[in-house]
Amino acid sequence: MVATPIPSDSPQATAWSRTRVWHVVNLCSLDAVSVGLTWQLVFTLQFCGRVPQIAESGIIGVTIWLAYTADRILDSRRLDPDLPHTLRHRFHCQFQRPLSCIWIIAFSVDVMLMTTFATPAQIKWGLGCLLLVVVYLLRVQQRDARKRRFPKELQAGFLFGFGISLICWSELPSSARTPLMLSTVLTGLLFSINCATVAYWERGLDAVQEFASWTSPRSPTATPIALALAIQVAVTAILFVVEIIPLFLGCCLLSSSLLLGIIFVASRWQRRCEPNTVVTVPPSGWELLADISLIFPPTFIVILTAFCN
Repeated sequence: MVATPIPSDSPQATAWSRTRVWHVVNLCSLDAVSVGLTWQLVFTLQFCGRVPQIAESGIIGVTIWLAYTADRILDSRRLDPDLPHTLRHRFHCQFQRPLSCIWIIAFSVDVMLMTTFATPAQIKWGLGCLLLVVVYLLRVQQRDARKRRFPKELQAGFLFGFGISLICWSELPSSARTPLMLSTVLTGLLFSINCATVAYWERGLDAVQEFASWTSPRSPTATPIALALAIQVAVTAILFVVEIIPLFLGCCLLSSSLLLGIIFVASRWQRRCEPNTVVTVPPSGWELLADISLIFPPTFIVILTAFCN
């Protein structure tokens, strides 16, 4: 489906006029790319003792953009523009054709980077991750969320966590992978909570469009998110104190988790669903703040560690 032109006096046009630079970052999935590059840096510094090469960062950045854009384009094909929806879905619906062309070009660039610069071990692990991404995209496009064993947000979070740690899995020997496995699981859980938080904020619009998420089969409350975040923080703190997960990565996880919790609590005081709005943008930027909670703390810790050393 391709959206029809928007009249200048329509609510859609009004929403576009309210779009700012920080909204464009979300519309183009650049916030997800930034999160991925940040945590790839954290994991590579921690477990490989080096910064990622430019080609390695290029591969993970383009791959994340491909996965997110493909998911959103597929969602936009089922979008009903006459019903309430997010500006993100409207963007991918209206610009579906040019985005699809850019996607094909980006995919070609990604393949070229992988075949030129990736090691055999990285290619092996990358192909495994690619298979999981394809399975994920096929399953999450099912309208009925009850047919899934695991919520979309949980799948996306753990897949994201695995993807940003691929360099480490390809370089570390099997005997040294236990801290990496636990760190990957905790990071995947943090990413899942982030995804679930955004889905909670957008639950009204997703329900109208029949986009399946963890909020679909029930009347959701904030309790599952608060409980999951508390468990994630508690487990991370315990493994951090007993030195099962590394100090540097543990600090990054705890600081991001606590900031996400603060943002979620703050949003509960201000944010309200707007089911009668045809197109919306994040009214207070909560979606972007949720991503910033995954970017700013580890970036600050990386810079602080570099200065201290």
